[in-house]
Amino acid sequence: MSVRNIRKHLRQMKRRLAEYIGFWRDVVDLLRYADRWLMLIVFVVTIIEAALQIATLFAIKALVLGIAQQTGPDGQVLNPQTLNALAITLIALTLGKIMASFGTYLKTKQSLLVADVVNEEIQRRTVASDLSFFDSALYYDALERAREAGAQRPAEVISNALSVLRGTILLIGTGIVIVGLDWRILPGIMLALVLTLLVQLRTTNMRFKWIAKRIQLERKSAYLDWLMTSEQVAKEIRLFHVGAEFRNRYRDLREIIRDAQNRIEWMRAWREGVIALIAGAVFIVSAYFVVVSAETVATALSALVLLVVAFQRAEAAGRVAVTSLSQLYDDKLFLGQLFTFLKMEPEMRVPDAPAALPRKPSGGIRVENVTFEYPRSQGPALRNVSLHIPPGQFIALVGGNGSGKSSLIKLICRLYDPQEGRITLDGTDIKQFDPIAYRRQFGTVFQDFGRYAFTARDNIHMGDLDLPRDGDRLHEASNLAGAHPFIEKLPHGYDTGLTRAFDDGVELSGGQWQRVALARAFITHANFAILDEPTSATDPSAEAALFENFREKLGDRGALVISHRLSTIRSADYTYVLEDGQIREQGHHADLVAGKGRYYQMFRAQMAQ
Repeated sequence: MSVRNIRKHLRQMKRRLAEYIGFWRDVVDLLRYADRWLMLIVFVVTIIEAALQIATLFAIKALVLGIAQQTGPDGQVLNPQTLNALAITLIALTLGKIMASFGTYLKTKQSLLVADVVNEEIQRRTVASDLSFFDSALYYDALERAREAGAQRPAEVISNALSVLRGTILLIGTGIVIVGLDWRILPGIMLALVLTLLVQLRTTNMRFKWIAKRIQLERKSAYLDWLMTSEQVAKEIRLFHVGAEFRNRYRDLREIIRDAQNRIEWMRAWREGVIALIAGAVFIVSAYFVVVSAETVATALSALVLLVVAFQRAEAAGRVAVTSLSQLYDDKLFLGQLFTFLKMEPEMRVPDAPAALPRKPSGGIRVENVTFEYPRSQGPALRNVSLHIPPGQFIALVGGNGSGKSSLIKLICRLYDPQEGRITLDGTDIKQFDPIAYRRQFGTVFQDFGRYAFTARDNIHMGDLDLPRDGDRLHEASNLAGAHPFIEKLPHGYDTGLTRAFDDGVELSGGQWQRVALARAFITHANFAILDEPTSATDPSAEAALFENFREKLGDRGALVISHRLSTIRSADYTYVLEDGQIREQGHHADLVAGKGRYYQMFRAQMAQ
């Protein structure tokens, strides 16, 4: 081998060693974060359990040999030596069972605790991630792989490591007993264990590679299952009679997954069957050596009894050690996915020296020549867009579907960053602010607003959790949005659950939900209100009530309102017309009508209806 190849192998070994050290450091950190003392106790109990099993084996050896030696006519089986060996055996067996049960309880407790910690970490990372992550299938795959790794995997890693340690100790103790019978037995047992390890590792690697490919198939089948079992599309499934089509697609996906898994399990099964035959042959040869080496029938019988016990212990300990070692390899592969996900950091981070947000903005929000394109899209959603939202003014944004209105809202709220141009608040680029603090400048209603399966009070209060749940501000916001009258009539008023999925809950109409979402936007003391189609599901009278005295409802807040209904925004202070991602027209309502451009065409078409 050349010097270059030697150096290459050394670098690979160094890299793998660093990976393993980093892997174990991550696992131990998670376990210590959950409960470091519990981790230590589990380790100690495992060592004691292994020691007791070794003690049991040696006690059984002393007991069998003691009985075998009482072969004369005056021999007494229950002599003091035999009784002592029997007592030690029973004590070791009993304490071993107690420690095993206690250890199982502790490991279960540790697993549950760590599972909750890891789940919280996955949730925290998901919530903290940039919204752009959700535009990528790679993100969903990473999330699914993290969940596939399982929240209990970190605890299982330590459990498997302790199982390897316990199995190794048992193998050493059993090996000493077997060597005492006949040293020629040991190589055969070691051969069987090595073959078992190779099969386990090979199967684990195959399973991991398949699961990595299976992620999207699993997500697609889970989506089809959700479609067929959720209420959200239940009406259309029945109306269009597509239930059978969805079931067929689901069945085809599950068949692909099932067949691949069955192939892996079949390969594992026949390989393990071959190893079982080898282990049987090893036992037969071992028994032959023991019988041939015995000087008398009595010693041969006692040696055979001890061989059976030792062989069974060696096989069990070896299988546990090999399986756990294989599982450790499995854990490393899967937990690598989990730790990769947990190390994902958002690109929108808090600046080292964030700028101070104005208490009451004077210049407002300015969008300056902004161009934005979604990841993996065919073209920009916005091109060279500029607009201004002054404090205390009602700004309207109109345009057809797909014109880029919702994308512009996401940029203003800094859920995305533009590729070109900038957005400022009182002249300061919004990238210089703390992203979370900056977003609190807005009370926002998205077109696809959240409908939370909580109480009406909770749904509104989520607009500003710093405010009291029972304060006057909540009812004031509810009145401004027109939600108070129907909430009062609910079975438990504001404490009524807004879902039929749980007991004592009700389901609201689309328009009622929209007014709850508006109340959630109004409850906050934000400096700006952004409303995306806030009355699309409401009747004309409710819409008129909302926009009546709208400036008074806004107070000193600036507002950007998107609506297809031009009659609702004709009183806006200024209007922008967005089409194909560009601002085509802008001005006051009267000027835009007089200009007889795109706005005039839309207004005239709606007035004719």
